[in-house]
Amino acid sequence: MELYHFVWVMAGITGLTVAGLIGNGWAMLTGEEPKLWMLSEYSLITPVRALALVAYAPLAVTKAGLSDIDHNPAFGLLLLATGLLWSFFQGVFILTTLFGLT
Repeated sequence: MELYHFVWVMAGITGLTVAGLIGNGWAMLTGEEPKLWMLSEYSLITPVRALALVAYAPLAVTKAGLSDIDHNPAFGLLLLATGLLWSFFQGVFILTTLFGLT
């Protein structure tokens, strides 16, 4: 039973790590942190912006939940749970698709 907990945590950490790497890579390449406003203007790289934003979103939502937990605990916990669940699913996708882990 304990192995299942390790796998769940590993999937969540994988999702958060990849989100951080993509967010930092985007910031290094463009000089700006991935934000929702990136999609406000259309250009040829808009699909790349959307992919970077979707991959970075679990970390952004988790960070927003952690920063909001002091002011509004219920909403902060909701954001935190959403971000961690999203990172878990992203990690499961990465581990099963790229590494073939089941």
